[in-house]
Amino acid sequence: MQLSAILLTHFHADHNGGVERLLELYPDVSVYGNHDLQMKDDDPLHISCFPSFRVITTPGHVYEHVCYLFDESHLFCGDTLFSLGCGRVFTGDFDAAFTSLNKIKDLDDNILCYPAHEYTLNNLAFCMTLQNDRYTKLYDNIEHKLNKHGNSLPTLLGYEKEYNPFLRAHDKDIQLSIQQKYNLNIDNGFECFKILRELRNKF
Repeated sequence: MQLSAILLTHFHADHNGGVERLLELYPDVSVYGNHDLQMKDDDPLHISCFPSFRVITTPGHVYEHVCYLFDESHLFCGDTLFSLGCGRVFTGDFDAAFTSLNKIKDLDDNILCYPAHEYTLNNLAFCMTLQNDRYTKLYDNIEHKLNKHGNSLPTLLGYEKEYNPFLRAHDKDIQLSIQQKYNLNIDNGFECFKILRELRNKF
């Protein structure tokens, strides 16, 4: 195998910590997503024999975060979207994070998503505190995948739209569940998203 390129979603050490060593071994390889090769929304990229793919800018977790959509069917989403969850909003810019998640939500249901971390079971435990009846039925399937394969990923975007609370923030049923459980008033999807993220931070 020959390294053709390095694609970074963002600059946290657990995502780019190996880049320096890789560049020692492959000094001519381009690093995409770094400060030298800034990414813009819908930039089409062509690298060696890979299928064409495009960039989706997704600020919120950090401002420079990007996702990569290969062949309109495989989304490498870094820390923007997790299975049944989303990344912490380290920027404090919840509006940007919410907009980024809705960009992903607008994509086709059949896209396979490859989050950077396997947090599915922990995220499911959080979901069960919100709507236990809705989420308990998912537990056995996720646990089976983890036991058999060591991970539950990739995840289908259509599945995330149906079950991921951060993509369901506009749904009245989840808003009502939070209002009743925490005695909070929620008027819209953005408020629901922000409350969900703050509850998840404390979970």
